[in-house]
Amino acid sequence: MQDLTPKQWNGKAVMRLDESQHRFCASKASHIRLLAPAGSGKTLSLLWRCRQLFEAQPEKHQRFLIFTFTRVARDELNHRMTADERFKALRENVRIDTLNHWGYNYLRKQVNSALSLKASNRDLFLLVKHNLRSIWTNMPAISEVLSGGQWKYVDLMGVIEALKTSGFRHDAPDLIEGFLETLDWIKRCGLSRYFDANVFQPLESMGFIEVKGSPQAANKSLTHFLRFWKDACEHLWNSAIITLDDQKYWTLIALQRRYLNSYFPEPNRYHHIFVDEFQDINPLDLLLIQELVRVNRSTLTIVGDDDQAIYEWRGAVPKFILQPDEFFGVRFETHTLETNYRSPANIIFHSQKLISKNTKRVEKSVVPAILTNAEIIHTCFNTHDDVVSFILDLARDISLAGTPKGLAVLARKKSQLIPLQIVLTSEGIPFYAKEDLNVLLSDAFEDLKTILEAVATKRERRSINDIVKLFMRCCDKVRTYPMTKTDSKPLYGFLMSRRPHTFMKCLEHFLSYPGRLRGDTLDYGLPIAKVLEAETVAEAIELIQVEMAGLQKHYAKAEDDIFYKDPPFLHLADYARRYNTDFYKFVDDVDEAIASMAGASEHDTKGEMVDNDLHRSVHLMTALRAKGKEFNTVAILDANDGMWPIRLAETQAQLEQERRVFYVAVTRAQRRLLILSVKQLAGRPVELSPYLAEMGLDIS
Repeated sequence: MQDLTPKQWNGKAVMRLDESQHRFCASKASHIRLLAPAGSGKTLSLLWRCRQLFEAQPEKHQRFLIFTFTRVARDELNHRMTADERFKALRENVRIDTLNHWGYNYLRKQVNSALSLKASNRDLFLLVKHNLRSIWTNMPAISEVLSGGQWKYVDLMGVIEALKTSGFRHDAPDLIEGFLETLDWIKRCGLSRYFDANVFQPLESMGFIEVKGSPQAANKSLTHFLRFWKDACEHLWNSAIITLDDQKYWTLIALQRRYLNSYFPEPNRYHHIFVDEFQDINPLDLLLIQELVRVNRSTLTIVGDDDQAIYEWRGAVPKFILQPDEFFGVRFETHTLETNYRSPANIIFHSQKLISKNTKRVEKSVVPAILTNAEIIHTCFNTHDDVVSFILDLARDISLAGTPKGLAVLARKKSQLIPLQIVLTSEGIPFYAKEDLNVLLSDAFEDLKTILEAVATKRERRSINDIVKLFMRCCDKVRTYPMTKTDSKPLYGFLMSRRPHTFMKCLEHFLSYPGRLRGDTLDYGLPIAKVLEAETVAEAIELIQVEMAGLQKHYAKAEDDIFYKDPPFLHLADYARRYNTDFYKFVDDVDEAIASMAGASEHDTKGEMVDNDLHRSVHLMTALRAKGKEFNTVAILDANDGMWPIRLAETQAQLEQERRVFYVAVTRAQRRLLILSVKQLAGRPVELSPYLAEMGLDIS
């Protein structure tokens, strides 16, 4: 390998490869696992590895295929290769792409140029409503379930996608046998929680499968659904319609069918395949990579960091990068990049001390290139509202300074950020929080405001029509699902005939309703009456959380409205205490926050996100979304037990996953790390996160 670590290139100083990077680039192994902690220079290392392989056999005109996890990473790597003259010889031989985009292009060029990609929730809704109607209307068991409400359409498509993501195949010779075999495999991989949350629970909630009856009934209902899934997949494909996961799913099928007993022809094959962020791949990604390596007869280099495997929510699992030999049937030579060029020395020390508590990981020795320390401060506030006030002052100062990416406020759950979105907007402080906006912009959040409006105006005289409509909307949120039209239409007529001029009078008339309802009038009336007793905004929010089942957590609804996945009652109630009895001010501030927010992120034609505000001074995001980003100051919210780790984590694997999420949050800080805890949440005392002690921080 020529001139691998130059000090000069065309008269300009350039970064030299360190010893661990050099060892990786010079390796003679065919299959390599490169463990690359954050800030270790993996981009430079990947390109130098390609150059070394290319120059070793220049007469072969070797071709390279590099897969990145995101479009941003793809563009960054492409820019690095085209801007650096040292890699000029590679440019015609290296393709850098995402799996989704590569699959989309392959299908369009090699299979069907007329394919249409459907990505939005509205697209998925219409697929079930129109394109698949001819399938499900001819299946009584499926038709009966879907007739219960159109809200199930998007949830149904979510399950169809999750099955593909999990590695299930609709074209298995025996559907049930193939399903059970794949289910056993994903459980052994450690993906049971993903399957339950994205397949089993939604199917059960929607009524597609029976779990309380006999095993025979359960198998029968599962068989009905799988037959529908099979027919739906084939019908959409034959109609030239694909979804986001189909870009990989149908590419995998097309490759297997075309190259069952053959390989890519020599002019088109890739001799070397690299996969970046390998710890984030899901089963479908894995299966497609396996097939691409097979049909290309290529070497494989997987790059990632098992300590940053935090995407279980999309089907990723650390086992794929921890045990690659098992999944590819070859021996991988492991290299580790040992120098961190991005983080201050004490951030590296404390974060490594934390992550070393995990047992299922590869031990690493990471040394800092930056020997200065960041400022690390732990502060314990009385309540979450005190934290909001602190963040407000901090955000105001950083926003005035105008430093791009000056502050990131990181939360474990989206609901923690809602109060900050409201208060920053009311103070006119711009911020970036695109991935979390959909909670405030959701229909369910509008329903929450509607109920608060009812509490605020319960004794005010208003138009009869407005009062009755408001009451009917509240009734629809008492139970998990709204009233049927059969029940609601005569009830509406009855209430209008009684001509109530206040909400309280409407409730009184409702309790005397003689007509038919699913349940007693008290089943609806008592929860509404309890909520109406609230005197303050905070008290009303707390009562709504308890009494209104239609606004509580609901996995089946969560795909369509993120509010149901993580209802923001707890932190919203704490924040609302500052409003006392002023319901109008609270609603006005929320409305102002909603009105000022940008719409949902735009998608390009391949369903990839396009964000234009990444360089704002203040960022609000979950720790899951912070991966791959760095900020001058990082503030971690609610560093308390029950949030870090989250209360739902019970098994050893889940607890290790939570520790990795906190590790990612900590390592985003470049100059200052603020760890913020509270003494009480919703009026109840809470303990500090155990991670503070595990990091070796002085929290006395």
